[in-house]
Amino acid sequence: MRLRAPAATLFLLVCLLAFDGTGVLRTGLLCAVLHESAHAVVFRKQWHRWPDLTLSPLGICLQLRGVPMTPDEELLLAAAGPLANLLASGTVLWAMQAVGHYSYAGYWFACTNLLVGGANLLPLPGLDGAHILHWLVYSLDNGRRI
Repeated sequence: MRLRAPAATLFLLVCLLAFDGTGVLRTGLLCAVLHESAHAVVFRKQWHRWPDLTLSPLGICLQLRGVPMTPDEELLLAAAGPLANLLASGTVLWAMQAVGHYSYAGYWFACTNLLVGGANLLPLPGLDGAHILHWLVYSLDNGRRI
């Protein structure tokens, strides 16, 4: 793992965690780590090595420059993060309903996962949604059934 602007990143992270009395930041970090872990596991499965990660004040990012991939590999890699967040959210909500015990922590975790997963599905450059859109356009241009 590589730190971009390591002093600023670590200082910002320590300050935010020190003043996070609500636990919102810890929950958000957990959801972001879950998201990137899913990408890393799929990367490991497809390329048989762990990806290079960069931690910066803007978040955690897989370094994919120079990694050759087919559109289908790109789709699987891009979809892994949001899918992990959406599955985690649904699992927590289902578990709370099944046992009849509801908690603010459970709702925070579920909602934060929905936000992280949903925001990453936006078709903006650098986000998973752009990679998924790229696969969709490629598939439609090549006459593939979706």
